[in-house]
Amino acid sequence: MWPWLGTAVLAVAFAASCGTGIRDGQGDLYATKTIGPEGGQIVLREATLDFGLNCVDPPAPVTLRRFDSIAQTGAVGPVFQIQVPLPGTFNNDPIITISTLDTVASDSRYTIGFLVPAIRQWFPNTNTNPPPCAASPALCADVQIQSFTQPKGPPDPLKTTTLDLAIVQQCVANSDCPTGQNMVCSGNACQLCSSGFCN
Repeated sequence: MWPWLGTAVLAVAFAASCGTGIRDGQGDLYATKTIGPEGGQIVLREATLDFGLNCVDPPAPVTLRRFDSIAQTGAVGPVFQIQVPLPGTFNNDPIITISTLDTVASDSRYTIGFLVPAIRQWFPNTNTNPPPCAASPALCADVQIQSFTQPKGPPDPLKTTTLDLAIVQQCVANSDCPTGQNMVCSGNACQLCSSGFCN
């Protein structure tokens, strides 16, 4: 369980899109694929989303969207957003792999994190046994399905159909974060101070 599940709220949104690796009117890159019980894979530039058997049943369209940057900075590299038609689309956790520099992939300070837009903050994946990466250099994480079905923690009924993921730098103190970039340590990840949670 993530430590923020009891206090955080994920934004509830769904943007319909189609195509494979095309650009929309906003200049954002995305790929959509219908995934069924046989599993499958969506690849979008640096990111690969892998679905095992029965991860999605009944079949459903899943969109992977890429952003070079977003307002809630602190991410190391691009941000990837998973969009599903219903919060309960996934029966099991899919795996996301994000290709990166070897210096980042081999540094234990970096992991894949999840954005909680309501508080504009990244949180590192808390799985202490991340899945192995099929590609290298890359970081991998399970996309925990409770992020969609209980983003605020039980018994809250709020559900979401989008989830933002990116590589983040883990920390325990401000001194762990890059200097000269207005970064602070909050929620065990380095965040941009100007995002609104610096005092």
